[in-house]
Amino acid sequence: MGASDQMVHAVALAVSETVSNAVIHAYAGREPGPVRVRCRADGERVVVEVDDEGIGITARDDSPGLGQGLALVGALARSLEIATRKDGRGTVVTMSFAEAPHAPQRPGLEPLCALALERVADVSCVDVVSGGVLRRAAAEVTGDPALTAWLRGAVPPAKPGTATWGALREGGTQLVVHDATVPRSPGGTGERLGLSWWVAVALEGRDGMPAALWGLGGRDGGRPVPSERVMRTLAEAARTDLAQETRRGELRARLALA
Repeated sequence: MGASDQMVHAVALAVSETVSNAVIHAYAGREPGPVRVRCRADGERVVVEVDDEGIGITARDDSPGLGQGLALVGALARSLEIATRKDGRGTVVTMSFAEAPHAPQRPGLEPLCALALERVADVSCVDVVSGGVLRRAAAEVTGDPALTAWLRGAVPPAKPGTATWGALREGGTQLVVHDATVPRSPGGTGERLGLSWWVAVALEGRDGMPAALWGLGGRDGGRPVPSERVMRTLAEAARTDLAQETRRGELRARLALA
């Protein structure tokens, strides 16, 4: 279909997560059975179905109604439907994928990338939360236009264990420091950018829920892990409207002292 690398990556990761979920859980405690994958083109969309004849899917307490793998799929796919098969045996998961639309904008948030690079980070991005899914609005990598272009078009990572996942699900300010003894995921954001740490800051909307995520990261040999004072400053700033220039000015001054 001539899909972009971004869309191919999203389809591959989502299908892998969904099939793995079925293989591991569908036939737990019973005889193994089939797992089927079907794919079709529907206009400019790709629709993928994964079905099994297993025990079905039940809600879990540690995720928003889905297992963590399927919650990741929900962040990658344009749509996600989970239903019982028509014959009553097992589950069918239907996903659709399409080229990412232009990200919904929140005017005034884009300068946060420049502020992060000016004070504390080597990499920064802003992702807007739209319908529970992250859409990239801005991104920048210090001194590297090629990586900046790549990051602007990359699928925002929302995998369990990442700072982004924590900020999206729990709010607040989340820090993850890379363990050099653990290999990075090949082709992932951390590996591509050589990240040594990443902070995700949940920017609250009027309803108190995350309306956008501000990401800040340090590359290997670059900016050090933020101090506790910087982390507190970011957490406090996230509770204000950083789309306002005056608020960003106040944050700039506070980061200079942190």
